[in-house]
Amino acid sequence: MKIIDDEERNAHWNHVLKEGLKGCAVGMGLAALLVAGVKKRYPQQYMRYNASVKAAMWAMPTISVGAFFADEGSVKFDEQMYRGDFIEKAKKEKQAQWEQLSGTDKVLTFANDHKYKIIIGSWAASLWGSWHIVNRDKYMTTAQKAVQARVYAQAITVVLLLGTIFLSMHEKKLEESRPPPVPEWKRFLEEQQLKQQQQQQNKSTSQ
Repeated sequence: MKIIDDEERNAHWNHVLKEGLKGCAVGMGLAALLVAGVKKRYPQQYMRYNASVKAAMWAMPTISVGAFFADEGSVKFDEQMYRGDFIEKAKKEKQAQWEQLSGTDKVLTFANDHKYKIIIGSWAASLWGSWHIVNRDKYMTTAQKAVQARVYAQAITVVLLLGTIFLSMHEKKLEESRPPPVPEWKRFLEEQQLKQQQQQQNKSTSQ
């Protein structure tokens, strides 16, 4: 077990505080957009809100995003401080595996790693595109256009989901062709033990 000294503790606190303040700034910006949107969309209802509700509209996004950034900052600090060498080695190994893949496998692996972002982005784009196309029809009502656009978007979503199943199957085949990976916790412990042995050998040599 590693004992943290005052210098490391202060560095950790300063880093978390910095990230928390950054998150509060981002959260306050989101709160400003939220309040501005409510004021513009529902001006009369906003005027009827009491001070507690108005304060909560500012405080909740600010505190939530600030806490999230602070927590992420704490995790990142620990990784850089205590697991930097291990993480860097893991990145190099992953990069080496990436370079051994064919062009098709690289595209499919990238798509599989970012499949949820691709699904959400494609669904939003398909919804906008289908609405843009359906909106050209001058004979349908707005409600009919919305239903028609949603049907198109749902059909595209089904295609995307089927695509993600294919990507997952392809990624599973790639993993089966590779040697079984060593768990990260085991590799990390082995590296720490190796470092301790080297340090002990250096001490004995110096003595």
